[in-house]
Amino acid sequence: MSKIKLVAMDLDNTLLDSNKQISEHTIEVLKEAIRQGVYIVPATGRIFKSIPEFLRNIEGVRYALCCNGATVYDQYEDKIIYTNHLSADATLRLFEILEKYHCTHDIYQNGQGYMEKRYLDHLSDYNVSGHLLTLVNETRLPVDDLEKHIKENPTGIEKISAFFDDMEERSAATKELIEKNIASVSSALNNNIELNQFGCDKGDGLKHLAAHLGLTMDQVMACGDAGNDTMMIKAAGIGVVMENGREELKEIADFVTKTNDEDGVAYAIEKLVLEA
Repeated sequence: MSKIKLVAMDLDNTLLDSNKQISEHTIEVLKEAIRQGVYIVPATGRIFKSIPEFLRNIEGVRYALCCNGATVYDQYEDKIIYTNHLSADATLRLFEILEKYHCTHDIYQNGQGYMEKRYLDHLSDYNVSGHLLTLVNETRLPVDDLEKHIKENPTGIEKISAFFDDMEERSAATKELIEKNIASVSSALNNNIELNQFGCDKGDGLKHLAAHLGLTMDQVMACGDAGNDTMMIKAAGIGVVMENGREELKEIADFVTKTNDEDGVAYAIEKLVLEA
């Protein structure tokens, strides 16, 4: 019997293919793992409601790490297990830095995204298109003044996200944000920056979920591809990185699986969980 009792998986460019779908084969592998008593846990930078419905509705998919571990959610009991959120003060200080650059900025707060209309109505100016454009439009509510919104609603700020059309601007912003040392800086996509509370990452969220379930970290496998998956890969007993993942992440992986367009997560589960 496999020692792995929980498999956490990033979504974009990991579990989801290039069309933001999963194959029937992957669905069957996830269901078989659940039948064998393994927790299947989405671990994403997204809020819970933007996890694809076809994944949320698989019987046995109960828990989710949302917003890079800022919120750990139990959908069966509609209950938040753990939070690690940004303060309103830190959020506004981070906005001051981002305003210097040609980029959007928005927040995820209490399971909802908020973005100013000046960005939401002009996303193409920031290289937001295709599936990403659809996701942003589906998950952000428009506000006229996000700073005013935060001052009036200061709690539950899970993550700040920023999209860039110029990679030199993104590099400069990343450098300044790291130097100012206000929040944790990571990214999930080539054109974004994600900001969380210090100590908030998918690894931290995963540790708290494992403890909640009475599991040790050597009973946990995590799959990812990008910078915001790093701490989760390090924390898990088995860290799996996609073939399409970042090279620096592959260097710390216990196993490099196939690409997200080749059912890479399903392949890793078959080899390391179901056949173990």
